[in-house]
Amino acid sequence: MGVILHHGLKRMVEKQDNVFYYLTLLNENYPMPGLVPGTEEQIIKGMYLLDPAPATKKKDPLQVNLLGSGTILRESIAAKALLATDWGVAANVWSCPSFNELARDGQDCERHNLLHPQDAARVPFVTQQLAPHAGPVIASTDYMKNYAEQIRAFIPQGRAYKVLGTDGFGRSDFRWRLREHFEINRHYIVVAALKALADDGMIPAAKIAEAIAKYRIDTTKINPLYA
Repeated sequence: MGVILHHGLKRMVEKQDNVFYYLTLLNENYPMPGLVPGTEEQIIKGMYLLDPAPATKKKDPLQVNLLGSGTILRESIAAKALLATDWGVAANVWSCPSFNELARDGQDCERHNLLHPQDAARVPFVTQQLAPHAGPVIASTDYMKNYAEQIRAFIPQGRAYKVLGTDGFGRSDFRWRLREHFEINRHYIVVAALKALADDGMIPAAKIAEAIAKYRIDTTKINPLYA
């Protein structure tokens, strides 16, 4: 957060940019991951690669990209471990401090390309970040799905994009139960990742059913949107 404040003050005071930075405090205490050197500007722009997939010599490795925001980033990190251990799937974990900022950048690129058709097209930051990293993209946050849906148009072409969010009526309970209820925890992230891989023909659909059974996911429970 100190990085954000430092860059925010520099932009507001030195560069006279019309920006506003704020601190968001959540009701869960946990150690923050250390700053990855060289990601300072990427953090400000909205996303950076927190934990890359391990290198492999396989020609076509099973790989996905997990996007996390806020406390649910920890569920993406946990999902990466489950994907590797239980299903042989590698994952890049991306920290996304601001889907809003990513969406603004993408929309600004689209506007520029619309009004300057003969210039070299600008590429949204989301696209630049994900392009070198193969595999479907799965975003999970404890906000409504629309929050992460903002960047769908800027996901590299041909990539599956699955979004998990907390649509539905608010309620009080243990955190783990709420995350299970709204279907945004590590198990649902894994299932979404396997579904994306199956949709791409990379794995059989039976693997999804295996995961649902393994993690004891109740497929008969009501959609949280209507619960």
